[in-house]
Amino acid sequence: MIRDERGSMSAFLAMLFLVFLLLISVCAEGIYMYTAKGKAMAVYMSGLSHTKGNYQKEFADMYHIYAMDPRYKKKVETDFSDRMKESLDNAEDSFSFRTGNAKLSDEVDLTAQNGEVLKYQIRQQMKYEMGSDLLKTWTNNIRTSTDLQKKITDIKGQISKDEKEAQRQQENTINDQKDEKKDKEEIEPSAKKDPRKGFMKLLKEGSVSLVMGKKKVSDLPIDIVYGKEDTTKQKIWNFMNRKTMEKEMDKLNETSSADSFASELPAIFYAQKYFHCLTDTSKKEGTKYEIEYLIAGKDSEKENLGAVFWKMIALRFLTNAACVYQDPTKEKEAMLLAASVLGITGLPPVVAVAKNLLLLALAYGESVIDVRNLAEGKKVPIIKTSADWQLSFSGLATLNCRQKPVKQGMKYEDYLLLLLIMQKDKRQKYFRMMDLMEQNTKRKVPDFKLDQCISSYKITQNLKLKKLGFGGITLPFASYTDVKLSRFTTY
Repeated sequence: MIRDERGSMSAFLAMLFLVFLLLISVCAEGIYMYTAKGKAMAVYMSGLSHTKGNYQKEFADMYHIYAMDPRYKKKVETDFSDRMKESLDNAEDSFSFRTGNAKLSDEVDLTAQNGEVLKYQIRQQMKYEMGSDLLKTWTNNIRTSTDLQKKITDIKGQISKDEKEAQRQQENTINDQKDEKKDKEEIEPSAKKDPRKGFMKLLKEGSVSLVMGKKKVSDLPIDIVYGKEDTTKQKIWNFMNRKTMEKEMDKLNETSSADSFASELPAIFYAQKYFHCLTDTSKKEGTKYEIEYLIAGKDSEKENLGAVFWKMIALRFLTNAACVYQDPTKEKEAMLLAASVLGITGLPPVVAVAKNLLLLALAYGESVIDVRNLAEGKKVPIIKTSADWQLSFSGLATLNCRQKPVKQGMKYEDYLLLLLIMQKDKRQKYFRMMDLMEQNTKRKVPDFKLDQCISSYKITQNLKLKKLGFGGITLPFASYTDVKLSRFTTY
């Protein structure tokens, strides 16, 4: 039987055409979906940029730190979805979207992550403002400070050496009367008044009184919210007791640390640029000694200023002690004065210790005079010579002398930066910055809270995209596909 196969080729070609059409439709649908999602993502990113533009402007104007305005945060979800809907609906294209709700999540405020969020923004702000020459200059300053720190150990060794030498001489001459005439010349029967007593009496009045005299200083309170208050009290150095002085020098040796200072320089120079200090001549409402608070962490202006003065005196003591021990004239004066103070009963070992304590007292007194110069806006040499020295033993009890400011040296602001570098708890300066930032911004925005300012966040937008359909025909089921857009953004 012969089969009639007419038309079979036509059926095969029709089926092939349908398969081909299906492939084209699938490709067209894929291209359509990909293009539509790209369009939606472009609108989404535009909306995300819009949300970043709603930063807290008063705060940004003052400190160049950016975060979402808390007032805008309350409506950001509605505003974002409305902008998405408006942009997608008004687009002149073939895409059809249904806009769902937007959700704000994963919020990180400026006070989060132990200060790292604020630190990041500060580093971004300052990285273009710090030249390599600035880093080199401060590297040299830190190296000089570190080298002088080592002198403390040398001075302690010198005190022990002098005492042992005097002890040996005493043993050799215990019954020898050959130096009787010399003793009468150098040790008067009526002992001189010890200048250390008057000097220590002055120290008990406090560093603010020592440095500022009768000048008026601010005593405003500081509202400590984020930082840690420092409640330690400054102990007055006892220049009458060797063991006490050695303990104080050991403490100074421990606290004068500048490890990892390079990583902290952006924040330190940021503090200098955006915060006020004693010698700043510009007018400012509220807290006047802001950098001093970053260093000291006290709850009142006067206490912060006083604590910083003590720290500066200690820093200057490092250099001045090194200088005074390299001056043979001052060593001789100290020896004669020690013998005179102790009188005819002074034993050589005791006189040797007193000599060294007098030298240390003179170096400390000179440091007070240096800080007076710094507080007046004058410069002080990093390392002194005999020509730069201001205080004599005769003026130690009253701290009266002719001040000798110099043209080359470090200013008050430089020592503030040095103290910031040497902070043990380096995170505290960021928390204390937060306190000052919030306090100052509140003068313009009374309800401002730094922990409500969002630095980074994620917005998720839900959409429904109408499908292209098979062969250009929309099917009655699953005509829309879900599209979820989500990105994490930071200032």
